[in-house]
Amino acid sequence: MNQDIFDLSGKIIILTGGLGLIGLNYVKALTQKGAIVNVLDIRDKKQASQILNEKIPNELLANVHYHRVDITDKKELEKARKTIMLRFKRIDVLINNAALNPKVEKSDVKLKSTGNTFEELGLDSWNKEMAVNLTGTMLCCQVFGSIMKSGSSIINIASMYGVTAPDQSIYQKGFIKPATYGVSKAGVINLTKYLSTYWAKKAIRVNCMVLGGVYAGQNEEFLKKYAARTPLGRMAQADEFNGLLIYLSSDASAYATGAVFTVDGGWTAW
Repeated sequence: MNQDIFDLSGKIIILTGGLGLIGLNYVKALTQKGAIVNVLDIRDKKQASQILNEKIPNELLANVHYHRVDITDKKELEKARKTIMLRFKRIDVLINNAALNPKVEKSDVKLKSTGNTFEELGLDSWNKEMAVNLTGTMLCCQVFGSIMKSGSSIINIASMYGVTAPDQSIYQKGFIKPATYGVSKAGVINLTKYLSTYWAKKAIRVNCMVLGGVYAGQNEEFLKKYAARTPLGRMAQADEFNGLLIYLSSDASAYATGAVFTVDGGWTAW
């Protein structure tokens, strides 16, 4: 009898930042494979319910549970952990997807000075982005990872900008990709490697996905510049990361830990 090694039936998953463009794709992909997904996000429950009902097929919604949580607040994370453990008794997979990422997405955005040139970058902006992208990831690993058992999987989501510096020339005049995003994502990559060795004796796997840019209605000028900079000649579609996520969430990746998996259309290959 053939067995689906990517089957996630009954796996209890925590997904942070699950209401964004990529996060919703993850929710759908994971529940289609049978997983029970606990979505952590900052939106209120009414708004979250509206988003999930609109984006997730009805037949999958029974396996989606929402928790309003600020991932930079350890007490809120501990409260969510208590609720999840009372109901499901375990956590099989933690996916640290939540992040702040300053960007210009729509063609009709009126660009103004961002204040994010390195010379102008304010400490408040730096601290806020670091708090979500890096400290939030650390806290989620600390709060949830500390009670995970042998065979569990932690998946940290990083970016190609955590590996290489942004190419500022692809952005429109008036927009600067700030230093904070890449620095925080580089920290996520290193945290992944640290925890993969730290929790190796517990057989908790910790891996990292380094992702390229996703199409989200950006203007044509940006898309052309991005395509010219990328070997595959385009941005990713939001669902093109799902396969790797399912692999790392499943028992198929039982011997993978401390790994950095890059899915960026070849951006970092040259």
